[in-house]
Amino acid sequence: MIRSVSLQRLIYRSYLSSSLVPIFAIELVLLLLYFGINQYLSDRQQEALLAEVNRGLVEISSREALLINNRLQSLSRMTNILRLEHENFFRHPELCSLPNGEPDLKQALSGAWYKATDNGGGSVYYSGTTVMGDSERWKMRCSESLDVILKAAVESSPLIAQAYLNTRDDMNRIYPFIPDSFEQFGPQMHMADYNFYYLADQMHNPERKVVWTDVYLDPAGLGWMVSSIAPVYRGDVLEGVSGLDVTINSFIKGILTVDMPWQASAFMTDANGVIMAMPEPVERLLGLRELRSHNYESNVGSTISKPEEFNLLKSPDDNVREQMSFLLQGEDRLHRLRLGDRDFIVSIQTVKQTGWRTIFLVDEQQLLKPIHDLQASSNRIGFLAISVMVIFYAAFFVFLDNKSRRLANQLAAPIAHLSEITGRVGESVLTEKLQSVGIIEIDRLYTNFNNMSEQLEIRTLELVESESREKVRRRETEILERLAITDRLTGLYNRRKLDDVMVYERERSLRSRQPFGVVIIDLDYFKSVNDQHGHPAGDQVLVELACLLKTSIRRIDTVGRWGGEEFILICPTTDINGTLQVAETLRQTIEQHEFPVVLRVTASFGVAAYLHGESVEELLERADKGLYDAKRAGRNRVGVTMPNPRAEDGAYL
Repeated sequence: MIRSVSLQRLIYRSYLSSSLVPIFAIELVLLLLYFGINQYLSDRQQEALLAEVNRGLVEISSREALLINNRLQSLSRMTNILRLEHENFFRHPELCSLPNGEPDLKQALSGAWYKATDNGGGSVYYSGTTVMGDSERWKMRCSESLDVILKAAVESSPLIAQAYLNTRDDMNRIYPFIPDSFEQFGPQMHMADYNFYYLADQMHNPERKVVWTDVYLDPAGLGWMVSSIAPVYRGDVLEGVSGLDVTINSFIKGILTVDMPWQASAFMTDANGVIMAMPEPVERLLGLRELRSHNYESNVGSTISKPEEFNLLKSPDDNVREQMSFLLQGEDRLHRLRLGDRDFIVSIQTVKQTGWRTIFLVDEQQLLKPIHDLQASSNRIGFLAISVMVIFYAAFFVFLDNKSRRLANQLAAPIAHLSEITGRVGESVLTEKLQSVGIIEIDRLYTNFNNMSEQLEIRTLELVESESREKVRRRETEILERLAITDRLTGLYNRRKLDDVMVYERERSLRSRQPFGVVIIDLDYFKSVNDQHGHPAGDQVLVELACLLKTSIRRIDTVGRWGGEEFILICPTTDINGTLQVAETLRQTIEQHEFPVVLRVTASFGVAAYLHGESVEELLERADKGLYDAKRAGRNRVGVTMPNPRAEDGAYL
């Protein structure tokens, strides 16, 4: 019979005679002395280098920010010169010169006017919505005299990509020449919809000074850019806006690509924390790709700003968002920034000309790499010395090794067997029972494992059976719930579900005072579809319309079948104007859609927006009244009943 002894006693007997404690104490003292001194010297070197970088970075970043400010001031002065020339043009209409000869002005099929031939000057475009009278034709022809100053402005600086004049009646004169400008800008172009125009108007710029835009997508096809703009007044009348464009690519190459020590990088944000321009090192750091160009698949009909991911104050990374919010709202000074697992020394400088913030970054990891490399070399020398000591004590360790091997073999065999058995847990039923090995602790572990495996098998079977029953119950519940709120024919929500949604939206509106709209959709002459083509064809039309509505509405909207050929659309957080726009879009979509069998179908729409305090029934009654008006007006229309609520009732649309 094997005599059992405790595992603790075996370990105690083995290591008591080996005298490990004195050996480890000696080596530990030597290691602490050597590596402690090495670490102390390395820390002092790092502190000295960081202090030097802190002083130098403030000085260099201030100087570079001043240079950027001066370059932007130069562009602002050029913009002001343009503005003066353009104001003189409007003040003296009798001065009409054609420095490049008579322009070849034509009207496109879309109605827009443009200059068809490049005569060495700029291009000109007039929106197709502008009524062309004598004044407009004079302006289009005689503004050829402005091409000289526009061309001179572009050639005065490699930063300037375009110079232009946009007028209040939607004329654009721009240099360099844009072939087929009527295709680039589209059939119509409303200047007041673009930031490079409205930021200079009286409301946004009452001082009538030169201002800078944020980053936007250029309608003229040069991609992402910023603009220096100035209003052109004739008396108190804003005749137009003069401007110079600087592409983001030029901005990066001409302004942010600076030769700085310590492998420092710089990027720029606007006052709202949106990254305006950044070089490739900063792109890799922030995980963003700068928008240097754009693939124009359609005309740019209004201002398109940079996507939200470029706003550091709205970063999905909480750490980045909180740190950048603190940095950008503070004063110009040195900061510490941590991105991921890397630390940076940051100097923020404000460009006074525009209020933009220039951010200079120095990567501490790269900065301190030479010191870390030197420290690593010293550590390798220390490890080499330790190796010599290890060889000296090798003979003594042979004795310990022999004893430890015997102990390891004695412990490893039963533990390895236990590991093999536990590795099969879950794969099959455990029928093998672990036998005693003669070590009290391991024998107790074996006994506990045998008991546990039996209980585990029983409870596993019970759990599998319970989960199977629960899955069947949940599936049945889901099917019943879906059938209770779904219209069988169209697959849309039924009247019961729509009632619940409208009650919910009403309660939410009462709490938040946010509007919501309701649209009743009724197919026109649907009875004739059933009469002429039969009810199966009518059902096909209803199913097709349901699919069309589901794919055409917004994600926040709810649509369902109210009954017969009537459908209801619920538009959360949407006022009467927004609801009307949604209804008109759906009306046109249905009118243009090709339905099975009947091909063309139209629908009439009744629209209403919730008034504070009214019931769902009152809301539906007003929408139904709008539908009635649309039917009475000839069908295929959007009808709305506009109430006149009392102000004291707190009613709103």
